[in-house]
Amino acid sequence: MKKPDLLILVVVWELLSAFFALMGLLSVAIIVFPDATVSMLGTALPGFIFGISIIVLILLSYIIISIIAAIGIINNRNWGRIMGIVQAALSIFAPPVGTVAGILILVYLLRPDVEGYFKSVESNGSIQENTDK
Repeated sequence: MKKPDLLILVVVWELLSAFFALMGLLSVAIIVFPDATVSMLGTALPGFIFGISIIVLILLSYIIISIIAAIGIINNRNWGRIMGIVQAALSIFAPPVGTVAGILILVYLLRPDVEGYFKSVESNGSIQENTDK
């Protein structure tokens, strides 16, 4: 079965998303965190640090999911398609570009022909591995 044409655009989106999430993570770490903690006094500081920690955790998770999805899709793995679906669903919460791209990627990765491609590649790969032994 022929590889779907638009999968490369999905991979590009996954990697761009990871890059921009990394830039957001760096901006939180470099710009926001040191300046704000110096000027905060008293009981507001622990809450602020907790909030920033949650943001950092979310961004790190998003970066990891995006990179795993890109690697999986490049290697024609169905788990990469599933991670791409997860990443696209999370992208919906990043308006306006993320929402549009997330919806388009969800629709594309859930199409029967794209799903069939990944399943046929996996089944052909497992058959080839068994015949090589």
